[in-house]
Amino acid sequence: MARQIQELINTANGHTLVLFTSYDQMGRVYEKLKDKFPVPVLQAQRNPQIYLERFKQLSNAVLFASGACWEGVDFPGDMVSLLIIVKLPFQVPDPLGEAMRKQYSNLHSYIQAEVVPEMQIKLRQGFGRAIRTETDSCVVAILDPRAAPGKRYHQVVLEALPDMPIAETIEDIHSFFRIHKGPDYFLPQNDTEDN
Repeated sequence: MARQIQELINTANGHTLVLFTSYDQMGRVYEKLKDKFPVPVLQAQRNPQIYLERFKQLSNAVLFASGACWEGVDFPGDMVSLLIIVKLPFQVPDPLGEAMRKQYSNLHSYIQAEVVPEMQIKLRQGFGRAIRTETDSCVVAILDPRAAPGKRYHQVVLEALPDMPIAETIEDIHSFFRIHKGPDYFLPQNDTEDN
């Protein structure tokens, strides 16, 4: 997974938000990748506001985030030109969910009626971090294998998101950036920031 994230960030020349569903997984991937890019790499800890502000002040950076960063945060312009969703945002089972599950005749019915719609809402919220206006352009990469064509949640993911072209190769993504981003997007940045 870290290798896929690294390749995508390199293709986007930074300008990336990586959304995780687990702080532990985020920390492990961050440790592997924090020194691999020519732009600052930030990790939004459990109190993310300071990291969000730092990310917004930089002309180009990578932000690893989780938790509250899935919703209610605006990143205008080219700040987020690549949104990587590492795992589909299914809720962690809790006592309320277990109580609701008992109202259904079987687990499949419960998943289809409650779990999947909740995941779709959260996925749309995450997607909204990238596309805020009609002029925004962004690649959204969902790395969860369950969302791949032919897999269990592929169709429900497509239903949750707006109709858009789907890239099949990293070359498709590279071409998208060359078409939709101006020459300044690819120039080296002068920001200095501690990783």
